[in-house]
Amino acid sequence: MKKILFGLTAFIAMNATAQNAGDLKRTPNDSIKLLQLQGVTVDGVRSRTTGTPHVYLSEKTLSNFSNSGQELPFLFARTPGVMAWSENGLGTGTTYMRIRGAGDSRINVTIDGVPLNSPEDQCVFWANMNSYASLLNSVEIQRGVGSSTNGDGAFGGAISLQTKAPSRKAGGELSASYGAYNTYNLGGNFSTGLLWNHLIFDGAYHETNTDGFIHGTDGRSGSYYGGLTWLGDDFMIRYKNIGNFEKTGQAWNGVTAGDNDYSIMDGCLDDGSWSYNLPTGIKTYEDLYNAGLGRYNTLYETLTYGSNGNLFEKDANGNYVTHRWEMADGSYWPRTTDNFWQNHNILSLSLQLSDKWSASASLHYTHGYGYYNEFRYHKKAGEKFGLSTNTKTDFVRKKGLEQDAYGLVGHLRYNDSRWNVVGGLSVQQFKGNHFGYITYIKDEALRTQYLANGDHKYYDSDAKKFDGSIYVKGDYQLTNDWAADEWYLTGDVQYRRVNYKTDGINDRFVQGTDGLWHNQTLDIDEKYNFVNPKVGIKWHYSPFKKLIDMYSHTAFATVAISHREPERNNFTDNYKYPNPKAEQVIDYELGYSYKAPNFYFDATLYYMDFKDQLVQTGELSDIGEKLTTNIAKSYRAGIELSAGWNICKLLSVEGNAALSQNKIKDFDEKVEKDWTKNAATFHYDNSTLAYSPSAILNGMIHFNYEGFQATWHTNYVSRQYLDNTENKDRSLPAFSFSDLKLTYTSKVTKVSPLHEVVLGLQFNNLFDAHYATSGWVYSAILSDTHPNENRYYQIGFVPMAGRTAMANLTLKF
Repeated sequence: MKKILFGLTAFIAMNATAQNAGDLKRTPNDSIKLLQLQGVTVDGVRSRTTGTPHVYLSEKTLSNFSNSGQELPFLFARTPGVMAWSENGLGTGTTYMRIRGAGDSRINVTIDGVPLNSPEDQCVFWANMNSYASLLNSVEIQRGVGSSTNGDGAFGGAISLQTKAPSRKAGGELSASYGAYNTYNLGGNFSTGLLWNHLIFDGAYHETNTDGFIHGTDGRSGSYYGGLTWLGDDFMIRYKNIGNFEKTGQAWNGVTAGDNDYSIMDGCLDDGSWSYNLPTGIKTYEDLYNAGLGRYNTLYETLTYGSNGNLFEKDANGNYVTHRWEMADGSYWPRTTDNFWQNHNILSLSLQLSDKWSASASLHYTHGYGYYNEFRYHKKAGEKFGLSTNTKTDFVRKKGLEQDAYGLVGHLRYNDSRWNVVGGLSVQQFKGNHFGYITYIKDEALRTQYLANGDHKYYDSDAKKFDGSIYVKGDYQLTNDWAADEWYLTGDVQYRRVNYKTDGINDRFVQGTDGLWHNQTLDIDEKYNFVNPKVGIKWHYSPFKKLIDMYSHTAFATVAISHREPERNNFTDNYKYPNPKAEQVIDYELGYSYKAPNFYFDATLYYMDFKDQLVQTGELSDIGEKLTTNIAKSYRAGIELSAGWNICKLLSVEGNAALSQNKIKDFDEKVEKDWTKNAATFHYDNSTLAYSPSAILNGMIHFNYEGFQATWHTNYVSRQYLDNTENKDRSLPAFSFSDLKLTYTSKVTKVSPLHEVVLGLQFNNLFDAHYATSGWVYSAILSDTHPNENRYYQIGFVPMAGRTAMANLTLKF
């Protein structure tokens, strides 16, 4: 790492002080043309004038966030209807997000128009995108179905990432941050400037290291970028190589209220009599924190059983006692880690064919390889790993995948005084291999039998997925260009074809008639044909046409239909049931916005009507996995508000609110009963969807004075239910936190080639709130002590750290 940064520093210094002759010929028009050509790459996926509710994040906003060490979803969470959380509690490493209550697999993400979602899981793994904010020129976050895009269907929203245009001027940047829990971020970027009037070479490297807030979540992750750009008079050819790596400690179980066998939730503790009804006073994450378990991680440690008659031991202060997992030789299990490497290659051509026509095409190839190592305590060898005996012992498993995705995206755009039309296509082929090995067995006899010749492979499967789509979208201005009132008709239609095939043996086991446990056989071959239309109307009014950027009113109404195919887990976890159906949503949007020189206001009403949405039923598979099923009817409806006011040159305020109802119209829940696979069924009308808070609020205050800037941010999220029954016990209470960022920027004139120094100090969760942002729940009915109204249950909480701080320094050349 030191060698990389030293070399980067030297390269920046040499290039910033030696401008070539070609660079001296630059004109402002050249820079404008470069930005226009770079913008062509995202024309096909961005909303433009279609009336889609969206938020635009500028390069300045992204740059200010880039040295925070946090992953991008935590910046997105300052926009309407977005939530973000991370497993380690600090915002680094394994990170997730939701838009309008829809999880990662329902959010389409592209970079320069190229799909980033993993084709099988349909998620973006943000841990593999560390410090991407430093590489980006802009981000557009669309809410709802949005505009036609490339890759997986957008059910909750779509995120378009656009990389920075290559700089025609030689220079660079170095940054360093350090903060709580030994978290630090180091990085830099450079550009050679324009060489020989046509060529630019630029690059970047960033990495984040942390000890993590949750025990056992220390890790290292990073990204690197290298680009070559050839500029012509009206075209740009650009090759980008973007790589990612991570080795991060995992805590996907969250902070669990108990261990793998017993719950310590209030009214669920057992005293050895199998009553499971003792009080503990633990109902929330804050209760666990106060009981000494705020950083507890069952992948790293476990509760200590008491020797004085209590089920779990406590210390003199009344806190629960834990101990690390141990191997057979007495050493500690280090930690559960996720290890992944990914490399994106994008070769793009952008053309400005005339003042009305532009086009872009990109070839892309992505290779990824990774695995996680996990300690599994006291598991049945046959039921869990397919071994010849069902002896209980400890294991370490290594589960991984290798994947390749390659394809083509392209579009052609026409724009004149009336028409703005884009037609495009996307073709992608994915190939993947899933594998699993047992690398450690505590039981000596089994270890000799299965590991004498190395690791034991216990499952292996292959997958292929073809995803192809074509679309045309645009708007037509009905009124004359000079009129104060402008009316637009908007339309968008996409045809998408998906073929998904997977075969082999899976890491699920069923007991055969011979008494042995056998792998679930995978033989899935599904084809989907989707037509996704969108129509709308838009009105724009500017009383003073020449001052259009100062005073304007805009309103729109749209109706959109989108479809989404099931992801891999929807098939593999439901192997004894019919294959899941594709989902459909009809999205109705109605919006209004007002813009003045020192004030803006936006409001959007939406109703998203779902058919066959996949939700958890509460029923368990033979190995305890939560099953999902298609729910015939459900909906998400709400209002999203945003406003901002520049009070004076020094002070501005802004805020947003997302208020919603998220309901299943007709739902049958299946609940485990008396520790058997026999399930009780309960019917609900109009129950609230899990993980869908009814209110998400953000407020920001910005203060600027010369080179000093201060930003205060407060966030509020209402109660979230952890299952679909709207039961308060099985939920996360509302929470709120506040952050403060202080920045000072100083221009440098006497230390060539340095021209700017930025100092920053970030305080997160200023009031030291102890809260959970996400989690999971298990519940069961026990006939003697826990009827449906008072179930036995256990919650795993995913918390954020208490008060933390981070300082940063940026040098610009």
